[in-house]
Amino acid sequence: MSKNATRKHIWVEPARADQALIQAAQSAGATAIVLSEKHELDTAGLARVGPGGAFEEGRDFNRYRIEREADEERVPRERLAVIEPADWTIIPAENLISRGVQVIQVVDDAEQAKLALTIMEQGVAGIWLRQADAATIKALADVLAQLDPEPVALTTARITSIAPVGMGDRSCLDLIGQLDLGEGLLVGSFNHARFLIHSENVDNPHCGARPFRVNAGAVHGYVVTPGDQVRYLAEMGSGDPALVVDGEGRARTLAVGRNKIERRPMVLVEAVDDEGNRFSAIVQHAETIRLVSPKGQAVSVVDLAPGDPVRVSLAARGGRHFGRRIEETILER
Repeated sequence: MSKNATRKHIWVEPARADQALIQAAQSAGATAIVLSEKHELDTAGLARVGPGGAFEEGRDFNRYRIEREADEERVPRERLAVIEPADWTIIPAENLISRGVQVIQVVDDAEQAKLALTIMEQGVAGIWLRQADAATIKALADVLAQLDPEPVALTTARITSIAPVGMGDRSCLDLIGQLDLGEGLLVGSFNHARFLIHSENVDNPHCGARPFRVNAGAVHGYVVTPGDQVRYLAEMGSGDPALVVDGEGRARTLAVGRNKIERRPMVLVEAVDDEGNRFSAIVQHAETIRLVSPKGQAVSVVDLAPGDPVRVSLAARGGRHFGRRIEETILER
């Protein structure tokens, strides 16, 4: 979920009336701040939930404590329903969603928020994160970035060289969902310059398609993950989120099911864009490894030649500390 709120209510109740927590909630992607009493605090442009606010109990929503199935029958469909199960569980929310109720689920941490926003695929109408401290708000920001990542700005670079570099360890990421034509992962030897590596969902006369698989490249390469972070391919493991991107830059998140690291012949692919920015990646030398053309077509590395255009992503230059961007002077070759 991006900071544009995208149809979901993200209500954050700070652990204390603190301007820094409100600002953190705004940066995280909250749509409203819960303040039970009137305060002179600046809500950072967010709506207020509470007396005199944009959302007021009894006027805009009602609250319900759900202890048994009979309690669900009291919840009408006419207005937002804030529900708090006696024992935290998703079943009451699922039952109410199936009846067409607009549910705001009370949650205590980011993991509960993630589950509530994705149950039954559509998720609840929103969440109320109560008594949130700075660490909880930061964790919520990471969850929202995973659920609805911002689009990625893609551009075009032209291949300058393709050269065999011998044997190496390559990382093949099998994801827990299927990728469509044109989708893949952003991978590169430089943290700011990445190729869009296509998934193996293209039919091949010698082997079956693997629409869940991206043969991503050498283990040293960077792969982009949600929240504008990168990881070494060698580090990716079961459950880690990866950012799936198509040729237009539309993005979504899928977790890794497994990372298959095997020794294979490798090839160095290099390209340059119109501004002179260099792109580099080392990938397996095989016809099933494909980049993406400006038209969204998958092009095998064995068919690429100098001058061919491919889709790339260029991020702001700078260093990385455990995958997070930092301001420092760095030269990558």
